[in-house]
Amino acid sequence: MPSPLDHVRQFTRAAKSNFYYAFLTLPPDRRDGIVAVYAFCRAADNAVDDAPDPQCAARELAFWRAELGRAFDGTASHPVAVRAGEAARQFGLERRLFEEVLDGVGWDLAPRRFARFDELAGYCDLVAGAVGRLTVRILGHREPEADEYARQLGLALQLTNILRDLGPDAAAGRFYLPQEDLALFGVDEAGVLGADPARLALLRFEAGRARDCFEAARGFGRRWPRDLCAAEAMAAIYRRLLERVERAGFPAGPPRVELPRPLKAWIAARAFLRGRLARA
Repeated sequence: MPSPLDHVRQFTRAAKSNFYYAFLTLPPDRRDGIVAVYAFCRAADNAVDDAPDPQCAARELAFWRAELGRAFDGTASHPVAVRAGEAARQFGLERRLFEEVLDGVGWDLAPRRFARFDELAGYCDLVAGAVGRLTVRILGHREPEADEYARQLGLALQLTNILRDLGPDAAAGRFYLPQEDLALFGVDEAGVLGADPARLALLRFEAGRARDCFEAARGFGRRWPRDLCAAEAMAAIYRRLLERVERAGFPAGPPRVELPRPLKAWIAARAFLRGRLARA
């Protein structure tokens, strides 16, 4: 039987995540810590997304909340939770940050709409920013500026995912773009998912927000370029993904815009080396 560490490594590789390539460059202890955090957050999110109905999704989320408590007590049974608890103890990770991620996952239990951008940003800060705050702690930083780096980068990453996954999210009853923005550009949800000419102006506007967040995060990250170079490698992968999504016209149908694995590995390695050679 594989150990909890082996389990989360296999889980993360199988997920084909951009995180996997970005953090390959880290020392083994930090890499395994981040893999443990990612695996826990991804497992909880998958449990809700893959549930056949809302009642089952709520039960799955309740299970992961309970497992989180047991992980911090040292009594968890699921190997992903076991390993998350080990990483939390090793790196002094706060339970509340894991709970914030689960709170964000819980927002997707029902069809979701956001009236304003600040509401969407709050959701993104739970499902992505909290993961970033866990990550920067494993990378050795707890300063307010490091948390702001995580918030900005998390928002950029999540906006990129939203713009890439317009169709799949809508099929699951989720439409994340702020309703005030749709009104501003004179397009409705059907038009965003269809062929309304006004959709491109709206989606380019949202892509511009994501780029602004990438740049804001980069500004904070320059304070610790060597420590955060793995996170910057992930940012570089997502910036390239955003470029491809925009160049493809923000497709709402298949095929999903992806980056080839060799390209992700090359982007990550180049960004990592740039960070390692930089001076704070």
